[in-house]
Amino acid sequence: MKPIILLCLLAIVPLCYADPVLRVDYRDRPPEMQRQDGKPFGPLITVLETAAERVGVSLEWRHAPFVRSLNDLRNGRVDLVPRVVYTAERRDYVHFLPAIGTQRKSVRFVVMPGQESSIRHYGDLYGKVVGAKRGTAYFERFDGDAQLDKSLGTDDHVLAKMFRAGRLDALAVLDVEALEAQFQRLGFTDYRYADYTHEQTIGNYFGASKVLYQGDKKALYDRLGDALRRMRDEGEIVLIYNRHGVPVPSTEE
Repeated sequence: MKPIILLCLLAIVPLCYADPVLRVDYRDRPPEMQRQDGKPFGPLITVLETAAERVGVSLEWRHAPFVRSLNDLRNGRVDLVPRVVYTAERRDYVHFLPAIGTQRKSVRFVVMPGQESSIRHYGDLYGKVVGAKRGTAYFERFDGDAQLDKSLGTDDHVLAKMFRAGRLDALAVLDVEALEAQFQRLGFTDYRYADYTHEQTIGNYFGASKVLYQGDKKALYDRLGDALRRMRDEGEIVLIYNRHGVPVPSTEE
């Protein structure tokens, strides 16, 4: 009987010392992250996997639309989401880990060829049907403007198809590379960018679930945040982005 009990205990012990697992959502935001051969790939993926390994954490990745990821952050069904733009409203349910840097992420507007000059100023958006991604933070004025006629889509592929079908007069774009990848996928090239661009610099954050942070994962998230901060300050973020051949976020304070 004793040998049987000992074997049972030995089987249980490894489970007690297994690395904690964090559930992480990602989406296609080339070149920083995308699904490649069914797996997450890109510098943001490498950055988080490196930090997680340093603090003894395993990651469970899920490819999901951003609007679903935000909802699951709010309800504690997912731990982390890369590239969450900081807004005051999101602070209610997102705990932002230290930014790995800042980036120029100006908002541009896609129009049909010959219509570039139809949008030269923000006010030119009024009276037009403007496509935008549900849940995405573009910039404060645009996000909160109830007078704009916005037509929302769940992801870039849906919005690209809406624009191709002529259902939109303009399409707001935060991640040009991601949208252009969808146009290429559709074999669609009949588009241009309007003269008006909203210039801005934003922080590159990993967003964590605030409800979990206020629960039993505070210490774990803080350790992960400390690892990311050290990687940023010691130049490791730059090295990872350079290895991937992707423009590097600015790490200057």
